[in-house]
Order: sequence, then C-alpha cells, then structure tokens
Amino acid sequence: MTYILPRTAKFLAKRLRRNEEGAAAIEFAFVAPVMIMMYFGLAEIATAIDADRRVSHGTNVAGDLATHTSEMTVTDVEETLSAAIRIMGVADARKVTIDMRSFIKDTNGNITSEGIVQMNPSANNLPSFNAATLDEKILSENSGIVVTRVAYTYSPLKLRFFDTDITLSETFMLKPRRSNSVVIGKDSGKDISCSASGYATVTCTGSTSSS
Repeated sequence: MTYILPRTAKFLAKRLRRNEEGAAAIEFAFVAPVMIMMYFGLAEIATAIDADRRVSHGTNVAGDLATHTSEMTVTDVEETLSAAIRIMGVADARKVTIDMRSFIKDTNGNITSEGIVQMNPSANNLPSFNAATLDEKILSENSGIVVTRVAYTYSPLKLRFFDTDITLSETFMLKPRRSNSVVIGKDSGKDISCSASGYATVTCTGSTSSS
C-alpha cells in the first residue's frame, strides 16, 4: 500500500493537469460579459442611427413637397407635415417639431418672408433662423428658397451608451420647382401654426404675420 498510493496520487495529478474539460466554459465566462455589452451597445447605436436617417428622410420629404407648388394652403401644409411624420415612423407626433420658412430675394438684395410654418415649437426649441446669413449661391437675386427644419426627441433603448433622450435634427434647403418662390398661406395669413399628436394627426391654423 505504501507504494500504490504515491503512484495513484501522481497518476491522478497528471490526469487532472491534462484534463481540459470545462476550459471552454471558463473562457466563455470571461468573454460572455464583453460580448453581451457589445451586442447591447451595437443594438442601441443601430436603432439611433436608423431614427436619425428617418428624421433626415422626413425633412427631405416635407421640403420637397413644399417646393413642388407655388402656393401652400393650410390644407396643403397639414398634408405635407402628415406625410413627413409618417415617413419618420414616429408613434407620438408630439415629440416632433417642424419649422418651415419660405423666402425670396429681389433684385435689390432685399429678403422677404413668404410665410412660416411651425408645428409643436415647444417640443424642441429650434434656434432662430436668419435668412440674411445664407450664401448668395443658395439665395440669389429674384429667386426663393424653402428652409425646412425638423427636430425629434428620440427615446433610445437605454441599454448601455444612451441614458437620456436625444434630440435628432435635420435641415434641408430647397429651391422652388414651379415658381420663383413658394407662398405659404396666402389667403389665411403667412404664419401657420400647427399641432400634431398620435401617429400623424396634424391640425393647422393661419394668422396674419407679425414679422
């Protein structure tokens, strides 16, 4: 017995050293947390990028629809904004702010407002816009431009990187297609105020411009 036990112990020790069972599980225990965090992070970033692209697309659609006409009535504005919100795929339109402005520049270089549309302005505080800062190549003499800005309060998945809501915004400047300028709300007043709720329920009213 005195000879068998040491040999048995040595054999078992050597066998244990060579035994690789469970090694993969140990490696996975180290790697899994990193992989899971990367997965959550990529999912969060991917959804945020998708939301930003939809905001950009919606802004483009709103501006493009506006520039295909020489005059926008209140009904036209409601349909244009509703289309933009649907393109964005936003479930709660109260989180979306849309600011659309039309300008024209005469031969003397004077810039005149041809109408303003504002939807849910309090949802996202867009900075003031000064058409005088536009480059002459964008707003030249005897021509107009439609400036469309959209801001959306996006609620991320909040899995890892984004802990709070994010404001996604986009600006598009487009030339009128059928006339020198686009007149907004000619018969109802050049300031059109809109509110939106739900999926894409937009209601607008016109008023006399104070600017």
